[in-house]
Amino acid sequence: MATGILLEIRDLRHYSSDALRPVLEAESNLWQKRLNWDYLGSARLLLQYLDSHSLPGFVALDRGPDQGMALNLNRTPIIGYIFCVYEENKAVIGNVFARPAMTEGLEISPKDDSRHAVEATLLGHMIEMLTHSPGVERIETQLLLHRDGAHTALLEQAGFHVARRLYLERRLLHETIQPNPPIQDGFLLRRWQDTDLTAASQLIVESYRNHPDSGINDQYRSISGAQRFLYNIVRYPGCGVFVPEASHLILDRQTDQPVGIVLGSRISPECGHITQICMRPAYRRLGLARHLLRASMEEFQKMGMTELTLTVTQANDTAVRLYLAEGFRQRHRFDAAVWQRNNL
Repeated sequence: MATGILLEIRDLRHYSSDALRPVLEAESNLWQKRLNWDYLGSARLLLQYLDSHSLPGFVALDRGPDQGMALNLNRTPIIGYIFCVYEENKAVIGNVFARPAMTEGLEISPKDDSRHAVEATLLGHMIEMLTHSPGVERIETQLLLHRDGAHTALLEQAGFHVARRLYLERRLLHETIQPNPPIQDGFLLRRWQDTDLTAASQLIVESYRNHPDSGINDQYRSISGAQRFLYNIVRYPGCGVFVPEASHLILDRQTDQPVGIVLGSRISPECGHITQICMRPAYRRLGLARHLLRASMEEFQKMGMTELTLTVTQANDTAVRLYLAEGFRQRHRFDAAVWQRNNL
């Protein structure tokens, strides 16, 4: 632990939004800088949960010499936090963050060992709590804000399987997008409609059966889980503001069923994000995924977005090759991690 920091870890539910606001503001700045992601919408939603005092998690207090050991805990600066949410017998660690060290209002350096130590301490407390909770059979987390490797050793030591994921971006401003040729006979490209939720959920389950990403996110394994996944994209700001104009399906004209889908959101005033793209296995290698991707890219460009981003598991070679061929480049790498009780 860095000199001058004496941590005290306390229950997140004891604190209101006002106490966490400075930390969330610092976190929002990092989301913008590292990912071009406006995190304020997510932060506002999180603040609402904090005021309900029902969000499981921990805060880190700086009880170092500079703060004075007799200070009221409600006035002791919060320098970091972590939270989780429960889904039946699964827990999802939503985030872990500690404020960068500051000197006269400026970050000391991009590499802040004390900050990493605070985050590791919080993550360790959360893992210990969840792995010792009898009702929790599975734990998932995607540490999107953190560079890959930041907490890999801690996670693996606790029994997590860690997968590397890529955060890719493509410039849209003054850039040429290869035009889509007419779609093949027998298929129809159309925009997303709210009535597509059920059919799209079935598509996701079929697309990710025996796929590595279903090991990272078990919502892909069931219709009900896929429906929750889609509802969170369409209705909530966690993945940005949903953009139906940039979201499309490809239908098989014979069955009138979707065989591929792309969903897009706006994560900042100038940046779009592909939140989901998938194809039924029987319809892959026909150029349909590329058609969906270009259709979404074209719409984002028409809207005036200057950049487009997406995430992909590094081991998904086919998808990575498609994105690189369409002009995406790596901006960031991060870890996704899963713990399963008894490795079932």
